[in-house]
Amino acid sequence: MSDFENRRKGLIILSMPRSGSSWLASLTNASGTMGKADEWLDYAHLTPPKGAKGRPLLNEKTLQAASTPNGYFAIKIFPRQLLQVIDEYEFDFIRRAQREHKVQLVFLEREDRKAQAISLVRAMQTGQWQAGQTARKAPHYNFGALAQAYFHISRGYEFWRSYLALQGYPYLHFTYEALRKNPKPYLGTLCAHFEQDPPSGETALQIQSDDLSKDWRARFEEDLGSYGIPASAYHQSQPEKGLSNALRVLQGKPAKISRFGYSS
Repeated sequence: MSDFENRRKGLIILSMPRSGSSWLASLTNASGTMGKADEWLDYAHLTPPKGAKGRPLLNEKTLQAASTPNGYFAIKIFPRQLLQVIDEYEFDFIRRAQREHKVQLVFLEREDRKAQAISLVRAMQTGQWQAGQTARKAPHYNFGALAQAYFHISRGYEFWRSYLALQGYPYLHFTYEALRKNPKPYLGTLCAHFEQDPPSGETALQIQSDDLSKDWRARFEEDLGSYGIPASAYHQSQPEKGLSNALRVLQGKPAKISRFGYSS
């Protein structure tokens, strides 16, 4: 067989935290034949040595972790995860996967940004990213943090639009709200891509939404009406201070930047 015929099939979900990407991934993960989508480029999973020497091992370990026994792989990626791998390993996982494998790119977006911002701030405060996890701390309403999270989420979606446009990669765009009503367009696309039977479309993953989130939303909208948008919400990421970062710039390397909250 040719190299083209030997290419592995894969799925890459591009999104932002609290977009419903875990729920979406769980629909096909349950099949056991369409990859094991998770945040495999997150620091929690990255163990190869930093730099170019660790690049081949990083690619191999990531594909191995993301694959089902039939060799098909799936991974979901947030902008900060792609950027940290490019920073530390000089390696764009998506670019290599597109070159070496048959990949379906899916861009998932959540239309209700206020709900997404509330969910993100709560998860950051409590450490409770999925239902069933034990909260480390009780959540507390913070108007400034919610406004900043809203802008952060919006910039993340624009990053993916710009990335995909500049690379010229074909992709499918879905919204969380539409797929919650009917996930068949997503499932049908993946079944055709992987040439697998349709999964049940059911998942044990619980959606986190409660009265506290509704209370925060009402307070957030009231504060927006009373005070407008705080200046802190507009702050862009800034280069990290220090001699080592200055040396990176002098060497022609990109400066390391401090990113919002959990992704710094």
